Amino acid sequence: MVCSRKGKNKRPTSVINLPAFSSAKGFIYTLEVLIAVAIILASLVFIFRSSPAKPELDVSIIKTQGMDALSFLDAKGSLRKLVFDDNETEIETQLKAYLPKNIGFEVQLCTSPCSAVNVPVNETVVAVSYYISGYKESYVGKKARLWLWRKS
Repeated sequence: MVCSRKGKNKRPTSVINLPAFSSAKGFIYTLEVLIAVAIILASLVFIFRSSPAKPELDVSIIKTQGMDALSFLDAKGSLRKLVFDDNETEIETQLKAYLPKNIGFEVQLCTSPCSAVNVPVNETVVAVSYYISGYKESYVGKKARLWLWRKS
């Protein structure tokens, strides 16, 4: 396209090639969109490439079983008497009937912080505390600490 002025001097002022310029704009715009889509896809792959951590349901199930067993002994009426008499061995004997065979456990009766004497070090151990305030008319003020772990 040639533009000209009216008058004496009739020389062309500028030459513009419009179709070539507009296709270059479209090409650059398309290239920008492709780069943006590639960045978004790479970000999504990076964010979601690792699978979510598996929750440790095994630990919570063991803890629930231990608390349920102690609650059952207390509802039956034998736990408070055994804690009052300071009889850990009988508590462990009664708990064997209520806990699964593949669960190891240790019971300790204490008033201050309990020590984990017979608890394995190389296992995942769950601790359940059950507080006993009294038996009949007597104040006991002890806690039955139950350590539980899965036997290998």
